[in-house]
Amino acid sequence: MIKSLSTIAIATTTILTSSIVSAGDITVITYDEVLDGVDNKTHSLSINVTLSGDVIAGLEQGTDSILTGKREETQNVFEGAGSQSRYNFVYRDNTLGEKWFVGAENMQGLVSGTWYGANGDKGDFTANFSCPSQFPSFCSTLNMTADPIFSGTGLNYSRAINESFLQDTDDPNKGLYVQSDDGGLPFPMGFNIEFTKSFTLQSFKLGTYNNGQGTRATNFTFEVWENNDWVNKGSFDFNSLPSQQWIRQEFTLSAPVTTSKIRIAATGTQDFNNGGRVLMWGLSFH
Repeated sequence: MIKSLSTIAIATTTILTSSIVSAGDITVITYDEVLDGVDNKTHSLSINVTLSGDVIAGLEQGTDSILTGKREETQNVFEGAGSQSRYNFVYRDNTLGEKWFVGAENMQGLVSGTWYGANGDKGDFTANFSCPSQFPSFCSTLNMTADPIFSGTGLNYSRAINESFLQDTDDPNKGLYVQSDDGGLPFPMGFNIEFTKSFTLQSFKLGTYNNGQGTRATNFTFEVWENNDWVNKGSFDFNSLPSQQWIRQEFTLSAPVTTSKIRIAATGTQDFNNGGRVLMWGLSFH
């Protein structure tokens, strides 16, 4: 028998008032206000969520908003469950009111589905309650912020994160991609990534490009956030790259680091055309 949300709310109250909450991970829920099967990620919520059995309990940091609900056990014949979990939960906010969410988990660990409000409002949503990988992935990414030089007019560009973010792929059309084209070279210039929890990292891949005017990144630093400051954990060089070639190279830190926030910043280039250019792409962890 499927438990009612009122029953779940009673169980959740106990969880929320216990010390279990402090061990929760940050769940990011994105949603839009047009129900068409595609989450346009117009809005987002960041909630400290604990999963205890089939109960979901969460508190939004800095507010009185709560999330309560149920995660269905997979392969449960009594509930008609399949290989992917189904979720139903409600978000209660003093300003936004209540939103009811119903969805299912996919192979990447993301939950997607439909939400409904109290006044007929509705839309699509995506949530990252669980991420099966031991390394950072799209579903465990809280945000990615590139330096301003990678945005603006012309060919200055920073790709928005999507489901291919941090995938191990040699396709430059997928995953992380930042390039500067006409802003000069204010080294170091890079991007920050914040994860929903801490990971232990050591090996990773990163790429660059030579468009015929020189390799657009020759070296870079890898930094982590420690004691309210960026700390450099390694400096790396790309191999020499022939004209009109992409490269994606593996690098290894001298020692593992455990962190929830990283920064990678280019410190050199061979492409000095139009004031200087930098391009980095294809980040993944291993």
